Amino acid sequence: MRQNTRFLNSLVQDCITFNLDTKESLAYIKARYGRRISRASYNRRKANISSDLTTDTWLNHFTRIGFVKNHQQDISTIGKLRDDSMHQLQIEIDKPNRDEYKILKLKQDIRDNTHLLSELNLGTPIISAIKAKLEQKENVETLQAR
Repeated sequence: MRQNTRFLNSLVQDCITFNLDTKESLAYIKARYGRRISRASYNRRKANISSDLTTDTWLNHFTRIGFVKNHQQDISTIGKLRDDSMHQLQIEIDKPNRDEYKILKLKQDIRDNTHLLSELNLGTPIISAIKAKLEQKENVETLQAR
């Protein structure tokens, strides 16, 4: 039963996303669901999905996932930059006519990237704690809504 409810809610969400009117929505749901639902049932589901609680829950989920994904990409990118700078530093050090200014700049770049990487990595446990608190709050709100 829950799976049917989720599927119907997903279909109603599609109708909202595609800005279908009620008649078009009911036809779309019938085509996808295999049977028709009443106009009242559609309107109830639409009102529930459009409610602030449902929207906030979706927004919290989307924001949390998007933030963590971007955070991981930042860590990966900065790690690659640092590794490339270290490679360039080794090449410059091995040259017979070393460019000391370039070596100093590369060392500074490596220090800066390492410092930034450390800050981002230290932030990861904090992000995990925030994620856990958000999930706990979301669970409490879900239980209260029932």
